[in-house]
Amino acid sequence: MARVLVTGVGGVGGASTARWFRDRTGHTPVGVDMDPRARGFLDLAEWTTVPPAADDDWPGTVASVVARRDVDVVVPLVDEELTRHSDLRAALPSAVPIVAPTVSTIERTLDKRRFARWIDGTDLPAPRTVCPTSSTDLSALDVAYPAVVKPRLGHGSRGVSRVASLDDLRTSLAYHDFDPADVVVQEAIEGREFTTSVVATTGGDCLSIVTKEAVEKDGNTTWGVTRSNDAVASACRDLHDRLDPRGPINVQQLVDARTGEAYIVEVNPRFSSTAILTARAGVDELDLLVRDALDESISPPPSPRPGVHLIRTNRDHLVQEECTTPSESTGWVANSDATPADLVDGGRRAPSSSDADTA
Repeated sequence: MARVLVTGVGGVGGASTARWFRDRTGHTPVGVDMDPRARGFLDLAEWTTVPPAADDDWPGTVASVVARRDVDVVVPLVDEELTRHSDLRAALPSAVPIVAPTVSTIERTLDKRRFARWIDGTDLPAPRTVCPTSSTDLSALDVAYPAVVKPRLGHGSRGVSRVASLDDLRTSLAYHDFDPADVVVQEAIEGREFTTSVVATTGGDCLSIVTKEAVEKDGNTTWGVTRSNDAVASACRDLHDRLDPRGPINVQQLVDARTGEAYIVEVNPRFSSTAILTARAGVDELDLLVRDALDESISPPPSPRPGVHLIRTNRDHLVQEECTTPSESTGWVANSDATPADLVDGGRRAPSSSDADTA
């Protein structure tokens, strides 16, 4: 089994993905995050901090972690890291794969303006999307209200606003300090939201499509459930054939409450924060695509089970103040190479289920 570097373990998706690797597969997760207080560190035996992805040293630092920790494969879960895929690939040994789509897929989907233009040139179902420029007369914008305004780069619904009028649009741009050239303005579709896992191999095969309804969201999905929906699945299969991602993608869709048509809103070129729901429903895309990246033989998974729920709650960790030092009083531990054994009872043992209260 593999030693898997999981990035962004300070976030909900990274932390849950790392725990899944730890508890449900034979793989060993090594977590990284730029935040020395990343919550996901509390669940892992091996972790370390790295610079932000925009830092010049980020690729080399990740490569040094890979070498020092004897990592076999890298699973990036942070959008900002995906923009530096080529830099990371150049820094890593050729034998260490990155579980991510092709660079062309990342470039086509991560930027919402670029994706809007691409999908507009296909017959795939998508909401009407307008890409204004800095000089655009907003009053002449060819858009029907209500509409949704999104930053061209971003995730977790950050900076997203629903606007009911031209005045609302102007207010939203001013509030977020957005230049019109840095947003998309998208037709608002009334209906249920789906977040679908498209499990695509490096060889171009689509192993599975797992359709999941996002019942509740707070940036990330806080309550999701696997739901069979032919329109959603069909749109995703057509998208896979057009996009040819050759790695994990997550498709955000809205199903029109009136017509039942499934509109592709955006594509995340990485595992979703709900990848563990996909796995629990019988399609362990995390394990499958790690093994595929390592050139192991894999078989198509069974059909996903509908009606499996993911419900996210809070957990409270109780740790001693000795987990920090005066020089790093804002961090969880004294140094970035420590293990959870440093966090409880003066470094005598690692946290266990008895150390955490659920709420």
